[in-house]
Amino acid sequence: MNTAYSSVVSVSVEGRTTHEHLTRTYESHIERHGSSPSLQQLFETARDAASSDQDRAVISWLESALAKESGRDGDDEAPSTPPFSRHHHLISHIKEHHDEHHHKANNGVFISPIFFPSEESFGHFIKTLSNAKKSLDICVFTITDNETADAVIQAHKRGVRVRIISDDDKSEDLGADIKRFARDHDIPTRVDGSPSHMHHKFAIIDDALVMTGSYNWTKGARYQNREDLCLTNSAKAVRAFKDEFEKLWDLFEEFQL
Repeated sequence: MNTAYSSVVSVSVEGRTTHEHLTRTYESHIERHGSSPSLQQLFETARDAASSDQDRAVISWLESALAKESGRDGDDEAPSTPPFSRHHHLISHIKEHHDEHHHKANNGVFISPIFFPSEESFGHFIKTLSNAKKSLDICVFTITDNETADAVIQAHKRGVRVRIISDDDKSEDLGADIKRFARDHDIPTRVDGSPSHMHHKFAIIDDALVMTGSYNWTKGARYQNREDLCLTNSAKAVRAFKDEFEKLWDLFEEFQL
């Protein structure tokens, strides 16, 4: 094998290290079958040996990325950037949740929920916004939390293409940040201009991740309300939310601020 198993992080797995667990699986498969195990079998073994959701997420991303590179990827593609929260913080919501709170398929697709009020959850939320590299499409009912607004503004300043859709009525509220995005920072911003509400609460990051849930981007949601927020790299979800965003962006063209 080309893999340098000594470089694998050693964690305890029923009294054995990850290195030992993977090596024994590899050797026993050769003994039984006379051939090396498949990559899928090795990845499954690595996931079983991993000690945290963080490590399992990285392993699944690598498996999906290799599958995509070899032309055998399925409908759900791997994210463009690996889910490193420990070093890169791109998907900062990936942490050691209990199994019932973190559900991830073997093809690298994940769904990670967080809950409010919680400053830890808010920190994950802000880091996810702050790590947008290319694009940030925001479609939310309102924004009144200045720290959230600052993260959006900073993304715009570092060259991320930011677009915002919001509710026209809520943009008039005291403390609302919607109008100042356009007025003070030239961020393309559109409102619905209708008697009904634009009540969505989602964002698309780098056309690779979707963040959505009940969470309003407000101080009330951050500090008081019982709210939820999920982030996923499902290609189906990304496409669906992207289509909805583009539809509304065109629909509200005459209501650009």
